Amino acid sequence: MNSYEDLEKIYRPSATIIIAAKDPVKEYGYDYRILLAKRTMRTAYAPDHFVFPGGVHDANADDDIKWLEYFEEFGIYADDLNKLCLEHLPNRPQPLMTNKTHVSRDISLRLTAVREAFEEVGLLLCLSREQYRREHKGCATNYQKFNRFHWQEKVHNDPYEFLNLCKFLDVVPDIWSLHEWSIWRSPPASLKKYDTILYIVALEQKPQLLLEPTEVEEELWISPKRALHLFKERHIWLPPLQFYELSRLSNILSWSKLRDFAKHRAAFGSTLLMLAYYRCYDSLVGTLPNDDFYPKSPEDHKETIVLSESLSSFESKAKNIHRLIYNDMYDISIVCNIPPIDNHLSPTQKFENSKL
Repeated sequence: MNSYEDLEKIYRPSATIIIAAKDPVKEYGYDYRILLAKRTMRTAYAPDHFVFPGGVHDANADDDIKWLEYFEEFGIYADDLNKLCLEHLPNRPQPLMTNKTHVSRDISLRLTAVREAFEEVGLLLCLSREQYRREHKGCATNYQKFNRFHWQEKVHNDPYEFLNLCKFLDVVPDIWSLHEWSIWRSPPASLKKYDTILYIVALEQKPQLLLEPTEVEEELWISPKRALHLFKERHIWLPPLQFYELSRLSNILSWSKLRDFAKHRAAFGSTLLMLAYYRCYDSLVGTLPNDDFYPKSPEDHKETIVLSESLSSFESKAKNIHRLIYNDMYDISIVCNIPPIDNHLSPTQKFENSKL
């Protein structure tokens, strides 16, 4: 067993999808909504919390060489798929984006994201042969004209059935409309640990979902700013990853500008984001890359570093700051004065208390 395999036993590879659907009614100035799925209490990750849909990479199903054979049947060859691969970039997180057998992780994790979106919320992002041959607009196509309930149950029980579903419908997963957004690793103290790539996909309208009852309790289509307000007002709870990424998304009001930005930015890849925690007298601080107090090897810090000083004292020692500050589970703020990483958006740090 090599070190990559050892690490992936600790940090399970996974993929998450941010779904941005255009909406004719503006909310807080946004002409789109983001899908948040409320997990049931039976789920392994974030039970009873609102998250982006996603799940664990299944090597047997998502990394099967039969996917490459099936793509070739559509006239999609290795050179076509390689256009999505960013293995040449120096910032590719290991082993998540570099460990592969038959299929590049840039492909197989997209398959994970599309499969999980169908498994959890009944959203099938795919292309027919004719649609693939046409020029893509940068937004995804959702297919619904089949027995979704039957196939959702089959895929939920056996991830390999997703390939069979695509063959049955004569479609391919629309991996070209999934744009890499960011990559996160769970803090070392987490009971369940994941390496998670986030993709963003743009839909021209909100789809009719089919929630998988054992995994998803509720769907919430919401603008980034309203989601952050509901969190601040303690109506919903967002894990740190969702809080941070919604803070990034809140910078862009326009669906078309978000779609175009995501497509352009994806080419720069993603630096691994992993929170490294410090405990002050009065606050918990989660540092992120390029913060002066971010450890060189954050995965080695399996426990929170306890400091014998106040937050203000700790902050005064840093020039470059990139961190989350927790006063309690809902009272979280982002402090960031560094240039954006990977040509990305900086998270919004202050929110107006405006209402609908």
